Amino acid sequence: MLDNKKEVISEKLIAKELRAIIRDKDIRTVFQPIINLKNARILGYEALSRGPKGTFFEDPLKMFSIAREYDMLFDLEKVCREKALHVARNLKEDDKLFINIDPHVIYDHNFQGGITKEFIDSLPISHENIVIELTEKTSIQDYNGFKAVLDHYKDQGYQIAIDDTGAGYSGLQSIIAISYDYIKLDHFLIRNIDQDPLKLALLEVFIKFSRKINSKIIAEGIETEDELNTLINMGIDYGQGYFIAPPTIKLKRDLGISKYIIDNNKIKKKSLIGVIIGELAKREITISEDTKTNKVVDIFEKHQNLQSLVVLKNNKAIGLIMRDRLYFRLGTKYGYSVFMDRAIKLIMDQNPLIVDFNTPIEEVSNQAMSRGFDDVYDCIIVTKNQKYSGIVSIRVLLDKFSKIKIEHAKNLNPLTNLPGNLIIEREVSERINNQEVFSVLYLDLDNFKSYNDCYGYKKGDEMIDFTARVLTEAVKLSGNKSDFVGHIGGDDFVIITTPEKDEIISQAIINRFDKEVKKFFNKRDIESSYIITKDRQGELSKTPLVSISIAIVSNKKRRIDSHLKVSDIAAEVKKYVKEKSGSNFMRDKRKG
Repeated sequence: MLDNKKEVISEKLIAKELRAIIRDKDIRTVFQPIINLKNARILGYEALSRGPKGTFFEDPLKMFSIAREYDMLFDLEKVCREKALHVARNLKEDDKLFINIDPHVIYDHNFQGGITKEFIDSLPISHENIVIELTEKTSIQDYNGFKAVLDHYKDQGYQIAIDDTGAGYSGLQSIIAISYDYIKLDHFLIRNIDQDPLKLALLEVFIKFSRKINSKIIAEGIETEDELNTLINMGIDYGQGYFIAPPTIKLKRDLGISKYIIDNNKIKKKSLIGVIIGELAKREITISEDTKTNKVVDIFEKHQNLQSLVVLKNNKAIGLIMRDRLYFRLGTKYGYSVFMDRAIKLIMDQNPLIVDFNTPIEEVSNQAMSRGFDDVYDCIIVTKNQKYSGIVSIRVLLDKFSKIKIEHAKNLNPLTNLPGNLIIEREVSERINNQEVFSVLYLDLDNFKSYNDCYGYKKGDEMIDFTARVLTEAVKLSGNKSDFVGHIGGDDFVIITTPEKDEIISQAIINRFDKEVKKFFNKRDIESSYIITKDRQGELSKTPLVSISIAIVSNKKRRIDSHLKVSDIAAEVKKYVKEKSGSNFMRDKRKG
């Protein structure tokens, strides 16, 4: 009995302490960056609230739990929001600030809908920069009331995110019922995702689903390189976690992880066929959300070839009107009378497909085809620095994609299916233009002609195919994700990598090639270590078994301004490396 009384007294003292913290606004705010996992740009920061350092309330879970139990949740969240917004005055123009709100706040008798708006209006922060992040630690009891609160915030211009998705409770039900701008995946789903096939399968479902409803996914709790790498490869939009950056008092902008993300994305982000969606975008007539529907109809009637209109607000795309869908809507029983004299925002598509200017067209094609049946042929809106840039029709996208893919296929070597000369030249030139430090490995087989003469062209083709596999797998195991393997033709190949990897890859190739190439020779030739062939004069001669020579050229210590310069240097180095017997590699050591 005595122990129970002590516990009650203790809880009351804790509650009293929390009231004092709220009264004195003794809340610390830290900010954790949320980063784009495709281009390493910072999307924004999540504001995280902490109680006084070294106290019971330093743990936010305990602090909010006590606040909920003693009817202080609204007052606490109000202080946390104001603290976060006050510190976030230094946000850049396009930075988002994610502010947490517990769903229980909507049940608080002190709830006042306009308080956040009133406070933000007094600060140099745009409503469009604010993302209301609804926590999912507890279940949502009243969906009608909950949705009403979200509609209230959306009407003021805020974006909405749902937190802890995948952790249970009502997260999935909430996503279905409410249109979120961002879906934040819970730590549980991200933890060790690189090792868990079931989590990977579930994440794939979330990715496809988010694209259909035009929401962006944020992976929370990224703590390891392997987790981050897996998420990048799967195409997750944004990431957050201690491996990227821990929460800090000041807004952290220089993230050490940025280069890693960019490097890991090079092979994904670079268009397979060298075309980005921005190259296809065309600026068309745009309208504001307040444009009357009858005015929109007039525009379509005046421009018969116009199939869509983008709805803009402050030069940002917020909606799309497709001609056929508008006419269908107006043709319904009450459509004309209800909408014709009202603002177009009531009838526009509020969740069109919007992509960045630099997105490869094959990625856009995948996103477009992942949409629902009713939306699959809708136009695609293109933005640059989050501002409207233009629009692309599905017809234009697929026509261009098809033509260039055919052209790309023509430049693949038919035997090895590796990129040929044109693509090789483009890869080298691109690195030069981007001022990257790189190494080019020129590889060819020694004594290959003699092998062809002795064993025949079919066996020769098999050896070429084997060589291509050795190169590709060596790069995969020992190189960078952005490395490139190409086939010049015949027994000549190219690898593009970084200087710190060039010798490692070369040695890996030689080790495997020398070990496995013997399977292409008969027992007698293997034992004697040569084959008998005829020279140009028709005389019999002994030729060593096939080996591989590698010439390494790098711009690390010398200036290289064209792909032709690379070829010239490699040809000189190759002469010297071929003078050695067996498989070898040699680096160009000249400077200047």
